Amino acid sequence: MDYTLQFIFVLKAWRVVVLVISILGNWKVAKGDNEHAGRKLVDHAPGFISIDCGATKDYLDDVSGIFYKSDTGFIDTGTNSNISPENYYPNPEYPEFAQLSRNLRSFPQGKKNCYTLKPEQGKNSNYLINFFFYYGNYDNKNKIPNFDVYVGVNYMFTLDLNLDQMYILRLFDVIHVPTSDIIYVCFINTGSGIPFISALELRPLDKSLYPFDFGALKFGWRFNLGTTTGQNQHFIRYKNDVYDRLWYTYSALPNSVPINTSSVIDIQNNNDSYQLPSEVLRTAVQPSSGYHSLRFYFFNTPNNIGGIYVCFHFAEIAKLTQGKKREFIIDVNGGSYISEPITLDYIKPLSICLNQIFEGEFHFVINATTGSDLPPILNAFELYTVIPPFDLDKPTNSRDVTFYMTTAFQD
Repeated sequence: MDYTLQFIFVLKAWRVVVLVISILGNWKVAKGDNEHAGRKLVDHAPGFISIDCGATKDYLDDVSGIFYKSDTGFIDTGTNSNISPENYYPNPEYPEFAQLSRNLRSFPQGKKNCYTLKPEQGKNSNYLINFFFYYGNYDNKNKIPNFDVYVGVNYMFTLDLNLDQMYILRLFDVIHVPTSDIIYVCFINTGSGIPFISALELRPLDKSLYPFDFGALKFGWRFNLGTTTGQNQHFIRYKNDVYDRLWYTYSALPNSVPINTSSVIDIQNNNDSYQLPSEVLRTAVQPSSGYHSLRFYFFNTPNNIGGIYVCFHFAEIAKLTQGKKREFIIDVNGGSYISEPITLDYIKPLSICLNQIFEGEFHFVINATTGSDLPPILNAFELYTVIPPFDLDKPTNSRDVTFYMTTAFQD
């Protein structure tokens, strides 16, 4: 089908199940440390933990508005390294990641090295954890390592890089509900090179967000639909997103057209805990002329054995004339999930996250009902890979958690 061809780039990205940010071209150089001298640094995002791994001191990033801390107080092991200036190769489309890609912390000693995070919200809360990796040939060995990443005793993912990705910044994210007030983020040497990390971020989420009764979620791919700046231009994140989720701008689904509004969408007073950025909700897509539904196809791979978790985000951005109605139904995987008829209120957000795992070739169709006067719309959607419970229950060691999480074990 023609819409399958249009989504080749999405399918390839999901085959490796990572969000890859290419580091190309020239980047506007981040303002120097001297600019921050004498200025009081204030964290404007309560509950955020942001670590620029390998940094020598704390600083406020002028581009993102995020206050980053050094490793001090979070980990006692590891070695700080800087990326050589000739290997920066920053991308001007992503200035918020410039400073994070200029240094890192590596772990040449010990099989396991762990950061200790103590979020204010404590245990049994939802957290988004972001991992940034930029190798940049920091050790001049031209040999990219592969290693495992754990949160607590739970396996999350394997960083599996190749030489073609030496100068690519890679982002992995996880949504996790810890059962302890302390979260240990660990990097495991599996014998395929020295583990490293460029930046580590933790973001508290509202407890009602992303409900799931299984494992954890990872590798979030967030589509901001209907943008007119073209695909792959930039990300929307904090401060536009209060939870600092990264939204990938994408113009349209197959056989759809973008629509938008300049109206203000009040995300604070709509009792919508998801609080999508207004920039995301003010754009949407609807079927092109001659089509009556919105479709998305993603061909899952055997490695994604946990399946797919999906969220849909809507907001009516057109003022409907009196007596007209927009009503539609969501169908996921050919009847695995079929929603009740959905209607929207003008500029009022509606988010639907399905507490269900979809395995195999994932796809959805949004169809107008027979009684609808207008075609369906979709403002944004999210896909996550599910970490099944049997992966989460595999500890790396049977020793006491507190002991081995705060110790770098020697081989």
